[in-house]
Amino acid sequence: MGDFAFLVDTTKCIGCKACQVACKQWNNLPAEEAVLSFNQEYTYPKTLTAITFNHVIFSEIENADSRIQWQMMHKKCFHCEVPNCLTVCPAGAIYKDDYWVVIDQAKCIGCKECVNACIYNVPHVSENDYHEYGTGSFIAKNKAYKCHACRVKVRDIPACVSVCPSDAITFDYRVKIAADAKKRLRAVKKDFPMASVYGLEEYGGLHVITILKDRPEKFGLAKNPVPFKSKSSNTRNDLYGILSSFSLGLPSLKRLAFKISKHFTS
Repeated sequence: MGDFAFLVDTTKCIGCKACQVACKQWNNLPAEEAVLSFNQEYTYPKTLTAITFNHVIFSEIENADSRIQWQMMHKKCFHCEVPNCLTVCPAGAIYKDDYWVVIDQAKCIGCKECVNACIYNVPHVSENDYHEYGTGSFIAKNKAYKCHACRVKVRDIPACVSVCPSDAITFDYRVKIAADAKKRLRAVKKDFPMASVYGLEEYGGLHVITILKDRPEKFGLAKNPVPFKSKSSNTRNDLYGILSSFSLGLPSLKRLAFKISKHFTS
């Protein structure tokens, strides 16, 4: 059995946000507070949050005929093979469930190291306590959350994939997804000469591979990003492990222990 992955094909996305709604429903996540704006803005919320695990990003793009068109892109955690967030987490709250990167909120201390380490701006620490959601627990203040590829409340086909009406999001063995992406790219380049595939190599290979209508940098996606070196993180985390043993299990004291550890090892 090989690794699985998502394929996000922005050339097929119609911007319906069904994926966004399905994720909310399956995980029983609360809605974002609506913010009125005089600017026409289709990306909502503008970023991922502790209660929005995926969203659709709207960008303007120029095609081969120099005409401006939309690119709509489903975005969630890219589930890196070598994730920065896991490397820097001092509490061991982030782990790999097979190839999916998952946060154990029971261990999370809300230090925001994963937030700072992720160049994709994926994990977020909740500033509030919210009502119950799919696992029978709840979104808790000072805990980090993100997409877990439906590994917390398990299903065979992730919720976002199951509802996509245009097959813009598919789910299969990673080797097949990679082959499909390369084949699809050849066809897309006829209309979008600068089209690219993102995720084949980054961070050891992402488990969310995306077909883009232009270069990755156009959409804030770094090419050839460098994973964090673990040596400095290990030193800091070792000191945290010692100091946190005196925290009496209190989250506030654990966060203080982390701040002290970071101060003396930075």
